Amino acid sequence: MNSNAPVPPSGSDVTSERREFWARVAVQTAAVAGVFVVAAIALLTWDYSRRVAKDPLNSEEFKAIKAELATRPQDEQLTAEVRQLDLVLRSQYFDRRRFASLGAWILVGGMIVLLVSLRAAAVLRRRLPQPEVGATPSDRDTVVAREARWAVAGMAAVLAVAGLGLAMGVGTVLQDSGLSLAAAGSGLNEGKSGEDASKASPGAAPGTQGAAAQTSPPSPSAPPAGEGSTEASKYWPQFRGPTGQGISAYTNVPTTWDGPSGKNIVWKSRVPVGGNSSPVVWKDRIFLTGGTDRVRQVYCFDTAGKLLWQKDMPATPSSAAKPPEVIEDTGFASPTPATDGQRVYAMFAIGDVAAFDFAGNQVWVRSLGIPKNSYGHATSLAIVRNLLLVQFDQAAAKEGKSKLLALDTATGKSVWEAPRPVPNSWCTPVVVSWKGQEQILTAGDPWAIAYQPADGKEIWRVKCLGQDVAASPVFADGVAFIGNANAKAVAIRIDGRGDVTESHVLWNAEDGLPDTCSPLVTPQCLLLLASEGILTGYDVKSGKKLWEQDFESSFKASPSLVGKNVYLLGDEGKAWVVEPGPTACKTVAQADVGEHCAASPAFQDGRIYLRGKEHLFCIGSN
Repeated sequence: MNSNAPVPPSGSDVTSERREFWARVAVQTAAVAGVFVVAAIALLTWDYSRRVAKDPLNSEEFKAIKAELATRPQDEQLTAEVRQLDLVLRSQYFDRRRFASLGAWILVGGMIVLLVSLRAAAVLRRRLPQPEVGATPSDRDTVVAREARWAVAGMAAVLAVAGLGLAMGVGTVLQDSGLSLAAAGSGLNEGKSGEDASKASPGAAPGTQGAAAQTSPPSPSAPPAGEGSTEASKYWPQFRGPTGQGISAYTNVPTTWDGPSGKNIVWKSRVPVGGNSSPVVWKDRIFLTGGTDRVRQVYCFDTAGKLLWQKDMPATPSSAAKPPEVIEDTGFASPTPATDGQRVYAMFAIGDVAAFDFAGNQVWVRSLGIPKNSYGHATSLAIVRNLLLVQFDQAAAKEGKSKLLALDTATGKSVWEAPRPVPNSWCTPVVVSWKGQEQILTAGDPWAIAYQPADGKEIWRVKCLGQDVAASPVFADGVAFIGNANAKAVAIRIDGRGDVTESHVLWNAEDGLPDTCSPLVTPQCLLLLASEGILTGYDVKSGKKLWEQDFESSFKASPSLVGKNVYLLGDEGKAWVVEPGPTACKTVAQADVGEHCAASPAFQDGRIYLRGKEHLFCIGSN
């Protein structure tokens, strides 16, 4: 045998070579993944620095064109440019938000590859035991294990930092629902300062002439708040009326008015402190709230326009510290109060809730804690019998801070609390009744959820929403209608149990979705009003899109149904009364209050109570 012949490699040598090869591959993969992760974090951080974190109205470009529009409010071409800028800024913002969301998932994928590669490299670099006579084996496994633990700990730190960066980049979002990025003429032409009080006779009651014709609502709806359904249904005790759906019990209200000339303006009274809450009415009392970072107040007017009392709502110890940051479009007094005929209940952006009797005496006050909300808490209160409902959605869903509360109206103590798997939202809960069962309908990303009023137990849920949710649900004939911009609108049968996403959604739609204004349902149509002024009608049964109409204005107030007419109130104070049909939307009349408006109107017998930026208006035949 030739002693100089090459000796073939042993099995252990081959194995070692293969392990070394794959170890090099793992190290190289980890290096590439590490560079990728660092680049992704840098790119997301750069993207975050380009976006407006708190108030998109800080855009210098928008400020400049808005200032120019203030000097030329009648320039239609400039107004059109403002609206176009609004659309461009919205599009840019949500493109960047989608970019951030996609980048976050890509970053997570890169981190997973990096961790797996590091772990594989550590394992493959371990040397198999090679017993040798007289040699003392080194404890390489211990060293490698220690290095692997340090690598994993280091990557955990990277993940934590990256998670914080992602929270900064994606968590603070433009509230497309609840906020208009740029309203054409927003804040302009806000009305001249007029007389603070009416010229109407003191003590004049709301119009009582003529029969108060009832509308024909599409179905049994929410049980009204307060002393009883018959009594409460006469008034406007909470956001969007006794049913919470914007349906008036009276049809004998004006369709035209003009603030500058005084036509059909029965009176107007100055509101001491501004706010975006809507007026609520019980008998001859009208309640509003106003607030800043320093003061929060509740107001009681009579139906002749006299301010009967204004009460400060003192901050509770837990909310007396630094007030939360809110943007101008939300403010500190966006939640609409509610009344049951005995007390009026008010809530503000600092998270405090209080009750006052009709004489202005504070009955109780409690703090729910300062809500974690980038734009300010704006959800309105609702009442069912002796329960005050507070949809207290806040922070991110994973933080577990959101909940629905039912407070005892007499004491303010919690009767029950239901945790909610959603982030901050801005919509108001709506109580409905169908076939003898009451349900509290709620909305928040991504769930539409119904609860039992008696104990807060969940009845059903549907996964159908997304991003910022501000539009409240509506209901007709056993079907809930819920939707928001950047997601879809859905029709849901409410007789289900559990997660009914796959079984109880009758239809969905994607055009004309609302971002601020709540929907309105009529016997034939579901109406969606986008904040940029497009009203879209859908067949209530099939979901077929019937028509859409552009009113060339921006909107925050929700539409209201008065008989067969729908009232639309634009941000600049202009109003349209329209009659929706199966093929088109007919304009019946136009009106103008002459003052910026963001609150939804209240309807009573022969009267409309409307809040402007500075005044409370009573509109009626004069």
